[in-house]
Amino acid sequence: MQDTGIVRRIDELGRVVIPKELRKTLRIREGDPLEIYTNKDELVFKKYSPISSISFHAEAVADGIEELTEKNCMVTDNDTVIYVSGGKNKDVIGRIISNELENVMRERKSVILSKSDGSNMVSVVKGDQIEMENQIIVPIISGGDCYGSVLIFDKDKSNRFSSADVKFAQLGAAFLSRQFE
Repeated sequence: MQDTGIVRRIDELGRVVIPKELRKTLRIREGDPLEIYTNKDELVFKKYSPISSISFHAEAVADGIEELTEKNCMVTDNDTVIYVSGGKNKDVIGRIISNELENVMRERKSVILSKSDGSNMVSVVKGDQIEMENQIIVPIISGGDCYGSVLIFDKDKSNRFSSADVKFAQLGAAFLSRQFE
């Protein structure tokens, strides 16, 4: 465990303020769920990811979409990449998503992009661009809250997404959203 040099007192109601610097570093925003548990003699606060709790379903959705579309599929939560189908791009699992992708999810709208149309791809992870020519991003929304996204992407310059590809991405996001009801 690393010392941060920040000390906070617990108030009479048992509350403690998490310093702004730490919230910013850990991307903790107002309303974000935190998991609280003990580890030996330590009290641990961990940012909770509902998508991680259903990672088995996320993997099945991504692998199923890849099998049906023959395109790569990725599932993210609001902070990190949870799963990527296929053998390539597995190194991005656990990496922090880009601000660009975060903004798309915040808008709660699906995005379909193709470089052949002159569109710029939405960067998926911070500090690294995954090579892609076409991209579908569908937010996972349940009860008005965005929990993450389903992305389908490929590197084929001559191919565009079909309406079936879009429907599969929407179906995957809808299935995962139902896990939170």
